Amino acid sequence: MRSKAVLASVVVTLLVALGFVVLGFVFEENFLGVAAILGAVAFGAAMVGLMSVLVSLVGTVQQLTRTVESVTEETLPLLSGVNETISGVNTELARVDSIVASAQHVSGRAEQIADVLHTAITNPLIKVIAFASGAGAAARSARGRKED
Repeated sequence: MRSKAVLASVVVTLLVALGFVVLGFVFEENFLGVAAILGAVAFGAAMVGLMSVLVSLVGTVQQLTRTVESVTEETLPLLSGVNETISGVNTELARVDSIVASAQHVSGRAEQIADVLHTAITNPLIKVIAFASGAGAAARSARGRKED
């Protein structure tokens, strides 16, 4: 629609220029006067063409602005949803971190209990085995003397 309006304005400009040229020849103006009029009309036509390019550029910028606004309207809710998701993930990571800390604490306690049990059982067990071994050796030695 804009291109039709621009085309119509260029055609009108050219018709006005042609009218000035005809009037210049009818009233017997000199060649330099007609050339100046033609130059002015050509400059005006060039300006109309430049305006058409600018009008087209303004339309493109307006369309781009509408597109950017549309994309912004669509992405803001998505980013809000992403922020909520990240917040939920951070909450879950905090929970997992506390669970891992508890598991490390339990693991440390279990290791301490295992060390205590090892110490508590190993020393008496070694003593029982040593006593049994010594008692067995003493019994064999005592039997060996009886048989002699």
